[in-house]
Amino acid sequence: MANYESETDYRALSQWLSGRLESWRNHRDNNYLDQWDEYYRLWRGMWTVEDQNRRSEKSKIITPALQQAVEASVAELEEATFGRGKWFDIQDDTLDQNKQDIEYIRNLLQEDLEGAGCKDALCEVFLNGAVYGTGIAKIITEEKTERRPVEVPVEGTLTTSRQIENYSSVDVRVEAVSPKEFIIDPSANSINEALGVAHEVYKPRYVLSEGMDKGIYREVDIAGDTDVVQVGYDPEYISKDASDQIKICEYWGKVPRKFLNSKVDEDDFEYDEDELVEAVVTLANGSHILRAEENPFMMVDRPFVSYQHDIVPNKFWGRGVCEKGYNPQKALDAEMRARIDSLALTTTPMVAADATRLPRGIKLEVRPGKTILTNGDPRQAIMPLTLGQTDQHTYNQVASLQNMIQMGTGSADMGVPDRATSSGMSMIQSASIKRQKRTLMNFQNTFLIPMINKSMWRKIQFDVDRYPVTDYKFVPYSTMGIMAKELEMQQMVQMLQSIPKDSPAFNVLLLAIFQNSSIHNRDQVVQSLMQGFQPNPEQQQMQQMAQELQIQQLQADIQKTLAEAQEEQARAMKHQADAGSSQPQNELDVQERIMGLQKKMMELEKMKADIEKQYSETARNIPEVEHLKSETALNYANALRRPN
Repeated sequence: MANYESETDYRALSQWLSGRLESWRNHRDNNYLDQWDEYYRLWRGMWTVEDQNRRSEKSKIITPALQQAVEASVAELEEATFGRGKWFDIQDDTLDQNKQDIEYIRNLLQEDLEGAGCKDALCEVFLNGAVYGTGIAKIITEEKTERRPVEVPVEGTLTTSRQIENYSSVDVRVEAVSPKEFIIDPSANSINEALGVAHEVYKPRYVLSEGMDKGIYREVDIAGDTDVVQVGYDPEYISKDASDQIKICEYWGKVPRKFLNSKVDEDDFEYDEDELVEAVVTLANGSHILRAEENPFMMVDRPFVSYQHDIVPNKFWGRGVCEKGYNPQKALDAEMRARIDSLALTTTPMVAADATRLPRGIKLEVRPGKTILTNGDPRQAIMPLTLGQTDQHTYNQVASLQNMIQMGTGSADMGVPDRATSSGMSMIQSASIKRQKRTLMNFQNTFLIPMINKSMWRKIQFDVDRYPVTDYKFVPYSTMGIMAKELEMQQMVQMLQSIPKDSPAFNVLLLAIFQNSSIHNRDQVVQSLMQGFQPNPEQQQMQQMAQELQIQQLQADIQKTLAEAQEEQARAMKHQADAGSSQPQNELDVQERIMGLQKKMMELEKMKADIEKQYSETARNIPEVEHLKSETALNYANALRRPN
């Protein structure tokens, strides 16, 4: 097969991709857009004509019950994720002996992400998840140039001068994506299994010009395009001049290889030009291709992550707080508006007037301090119309609807303490995590951990100088994993309090506690403990010599006692032979003495056995401790690798 190099067929690629994106966009808008606008409006407390239940309704109030539920849910998720300071961790491969590289990039990655505003972006993702049901983020990788002052030596002198130099680096940051800006293959349940996904935004024209100058985009003339630009999150879109705003659609997904500029080896006989390959394609105003190339990332992954606030089976779009509290919120608003209108009628009632008793041409207006002229008795000319009082049962109904919203959205108060104590804060965090456990697990398993992985891979690929890592076997875990680790630490501390200090397990547990702690001088403490656990050869030798002397002394005492018993028995036998059988009492006394000597010998034998046991334990104490240390470390590492 001849060397084949296809030129990017921009027109064919645009047609192939535009049709699919249009179909996917219509599916999203027809099935979800109206609902999202309603949820957003209620969260913002914005009244529309559609909220009016009857023509006579005057009040336009929107109760803040759903708004409070959204903010409470977001606050609890933020506290559960960021409340402990360290909001993610990276565990190295268990068999890796060099763990310093992973610890280094873990600290560096957390510093870089926080410096790039990752926490603020994740808080916005939480908010989108609560309002729309799905939180989405994009991991952006771009080169940046910073100007830094440096001290430069002045030639021929010992002085320096301050100059400004350009410093280039790779910036990896996280950006929240509104569901209204995200397009996905509707047949897929996740970003990875979709044919493709796209991020659609409007950008000023100068941004495209800068991208063309930097070589990011190809030179395309789109000056003649006219398009009404819809921007912002509000349902009332703001129109802008099409000459200033360009609709940019960035597609990440599979496209036929034949549409891309790809080189194929001569020996590749299995080349299929219709084969789908991972690519990135950027379109301007739906038809002009600014960029078309194969996926540039080493893991060939898509730079998007998402989570569902509440999972909807077999659907990509999830269920949020606003959806769960929508119906009771609408009922509550209708009830509150009706009550306010009723109160207005009872406090400012309508007035009936006899037109024949009023002067001709008078404009009847009832207000404080106004003088009204009447022909005759004013009580017969003007009379207020009393319509009764507002039903007091409506107050109970409102409370029931508010409670329904709290129960439906999970924002009800579970009676956590308000004391700022360590135990009280622990109870608050536990209650928060319990209420939001399902959402938190969705966020961490489908969003946070993949985000950490993708961010790490981008740094390793494009920022080699700051991330000189060759070991890709790392396991990120997040808040739930950190909490599980803290729980294991508490359990080990409790076990430590119940173990004698002279037990070998005491040192093993103490070492494990400090090895997995987060104190700043952890390595120094662990090293000192390990040095302290090493046996002192001189002390061990002296202890063994003392035990040997004890054993020898006991052996001599046993031999002496045995000789005394034998001598006493021989003396008794001789005395019995000389005296005959007329001395029973003397024989009894001799037997008691012999039994006493035998008992003493047994006690000496036991003491000897105990000391020999201590001697053997002393000899194997150090290997046993080392074995326990290794076994404990392995078990703990396996526990950390279990699912969160």
